[in-house]
Amino acid sequence: MIERDQRSRPLGRRSASAVTVYLLLAAVAFSSLAPSPALAEGAVGAYGDDGAGGASGSIVLDVYLDAEGRGLIVGYIEAEDPEDLAFLEGTELFYDEVTGELYAKSDGLTSAQGDGTRIVFEAGADWNEFHLAFYLPADAELLAVSCSEGLEYSVVEGEDSLKVEVLGYEVEGIEVVIDYDLAG
Repeated sequence: MIERDQRSRPLGRRSASAVTVYLLLAAVAFSSLAPSPALAEGAVGAYGDDGAGGASGSIVLDVYLDAEGRGLIVGYIEAEDPEDLAFLEGTELFYDEVTGELYAKSDGLTSAQGDGTRIVFEAGADWNEFHLAFYLPADAELLAVSCSEGLEYSVVEGEDSLKVEVLGYEVEGIEVVIDYDLAG
């Protein structure tokens, strides 16, 4: 048997087909996570039944950033009014209130910071679950990551991107700041 035929063949760097495959895989993965409308009926909303400020729900998002800092945000949010969340200001947005599915395009997550780029992600209120994955361009050099209390992050280098993943449970207000520079 020929050894070379047994190896997987990665998709080419920055190819349109690679991005398409990743987006399709993300869509399939997230569709299996969609909450059942029957389960959501008995769930407590973003601020509890009395509006007194209980847990807001959960955020599970993937954010794909291109070299110009534009972001595609895909995933799920369980919140009373996601359009009030700071990171969604100025985005083109599709939000399904029944399933919690969110698709958004944003130019507002990033800003120039000296020679580099800064991502600022904020979501006020209290959250039961928070899972966010930022996919930076493959040639990005990570300079700094800071997260609000109760959040943990990890960094994974891949062939087509640099992934910064942030997780937290039972957290009050969320702020994630990532500084990076693009090589070249």
